[in-house]
Amino acid sequence: MTAHRSFRSSRHQRGSSFAELMLAVLIISTTVVASHSSLTGTVSAYHYFADGEHESLLLAKEIHEAALLLPWEEDTGSEASFGADVDTLFEMDEKHYSPPRSAGYDVVTSHLGWSQTVEIKTVSMADPTVEVDPATFGGAKLTELSVLVKDGDKVIGTHHWWLTDPAAVE
Repeated sequence: MTAHRSFRSSRHQRGSSFAELMLAVLIISTTVVASHSSLTGTVSAYHYFADGEHESLLLAKEIHEAALLLPWEEDTGSEASFGADVDTLFEMDEKHYSPPRSAGYDVVTSHLGWSQTVEIKTVSMADPTVEVDPATFGGAKLTELSVLVKDGDKVIGTHHWWLTDPAAVE
């Protein structure tokens, strides 16, 4: 019985075999390589969504959502507004928001160096390249909302929507 104990105790003192050590190194190496590949993919996906055209579209959609809530004419009894000086859709024309604004007119703090510039124009449906005065033009017309999004001086994207006066649809 003492011989059996001495064999077992000497085995514990010697440590692991070379094969066991190599197996542990293989498992750790595989884990490191797999996690590195996963992290690289995550970082590239983050930059796609946080720094580029996608983020530009999201900031432009904030203006679009606000525009959809605004009345087209004064004295409609609507409580909707976009800041202190925009009560109708056409008052958004040529407005510049830096830092950018959400649809609720809150500052978008995640993009303080970015800006949104709004352009609204009404065009003839017969020829969308012809800008018309919505108050005097009698033909079919569409209103184009354009939002230019910049990061500092760098243009990130320009996004366009066609809008129709809700009163003309009814």
